[in-house]
Amino acid sequence: MMWEESRDNFESKEFAAVLKRYKQMLTEQRTEFFDVGDFEFIADQYIDKSQFSNALQACEIALRQHPNSIIVKIKKAQIFLSQLKVQKAVQLLKQLEELEQTNPDIMMMLGTCYNLQGENQKATEYFRKAEQNSFEERDELLYNIGISFIQTGAYEEALGYLKKALDENPEHEPVLYDLAFCYEKVGNDPMAIEYYNKYLDIDPFSESAWYNLGIIYNRLEDYMQAIDAYDYALAIDENYAAAIFNKANALSAIERFQESIATYHNYLKIDPDSVDAHLYVADCYFQLDDYENAGTYYDKTVTMEPNCSDGWFGAGLVMLISDKPGEAVPLLLRSLEINPDCAECWNALGKAYAALDKFKDAKNAYLKTLELDDEIAEYWLSYADLMFNKSEYEEAIKILEEAENSEAACAAIHYRQAGFYIFLDNFELAREKLTLALTEDYPAHVDFMENFPTFLLLDWVTALIAKYSYLGGESTIL
Repeated sequence: MMWEESRDNFESKEFAAVLKRYKQMLTEQRTEFFDVGDFEFIADQYIDKSQFSNALQACEIALRQHPNSIIVKIKKAQIFLSQLKVQKAVQLLKQLEELEQTNPDIMMMLGTCYNLQGENQKATEYFRKAEQNSFEERDELLYNIGISFIQTGAYEEALGYLKKALDENPEHEPVLYDLAFCYEKVGNDPMAIEYYNKYLDIDPFSESAWYNLGIIYNRLEDYMQAIDAYDYALAIDENYAAAIFNKANALSAIERFQESIATYHNYLKIDPDSVDAHLYVADCYFQLDDYENAGTYYDKTVTMEPNCSDGWFGAGLVMLISDKPGEAVPLLLRSLEINPDCAECWNALGKAYAALDKFKDAKNAYLKTLELDDEIAEYWLSYADLMFNKSEYEEAIKILEEAENSEAACAAIHYRQAGFYIFLDNFELAREKLTLALTEDYPAHVDFMENFPTFLLLDWVTALIAKYSYLGGESTIL
């Protein structure tokens, strides 16, 4: 092992000297001889850095010194492919095919060319030839075919070749990574997780693999696992901006808002002009009922991006909750100018108009809300309350009946129906709706008591609530 390591170090120094000598030759504009292996190494150094014009120059010089070298011509075709100069690559590779009809590298690259051109049948034929004639480094060839399919978005086809490559070499790290990537793309998250973990068993310091794992867990709403994955990525690279941002999102999703704010601030140190980060910080403060800081960050958001509808909406909500409906209205209207299809914003506008006693405007806003989204109970309740408070009792009852027969039907609708019916002295229907509400969601009777506190003076109401107290803190859907 020590001998092999010494040999590797020697070869590394030797090739470094070759590259230095080659660059000096170009600088001094003179000609110096290099063997084919040297030129191949020089071209690869440039390819690895995506310096394709320099790599191509090295191949041209190599062909002047070694005009019949198949290796250099294959390298030149590889460079054309890397530059997506497919026609030039095909032209050169077809010439090479006449000379070496069983060379798997030539067959594989021709297949890749036809794949990129959308000629799938030709591509498949050449890939089959490449596979049939491959006896050494089969895993690498199969892997490259898989990559060809990834480049065209044919992830199912890529999976087939990547699995074959893995069979040839179970510890081929790039194969494991790209298998995980392909499974992620085809929506098979469990398999993607499995292969990312296999890859990380070999290379635990791959921040991109940890990050991708976090993305999958985030999509599966397994936020704790997502946060752990992002933390591993950040332990490797503390300035991995996307991992910081996504970790903040995950923390917010599990309502750890203070930690989320701190994490967004870490992100803003890297990207201080991020509109999204400012907006999400504002949202976190809003969830913490810290409306002063929420308002400050919503204002920063719309200052940075005047067309951010969510920023204007958030600023309007802050004004509405702060009992400033007059100031809320223009902010909400600005949001709706940008995004007129936001039902939540229309509902907030309806509440602002209702607070300003602008009945007609409020009604129109609620109607627009339900036109956009009739599956949210709160929207029906807001509209029904508006009508009830204007003594439009029959209309209010009708609205709740319509809600009861929609996708928005829930205990909250039935509690409100019970309250309205009690107010109208229709105790029979009130008892029916209150019983239904209590069996559906007993804990929600607290909201009913807050909305209609005087009804607790009615013995039958308190007795009925007590009757269903055995449901305790559980929500039961009948």
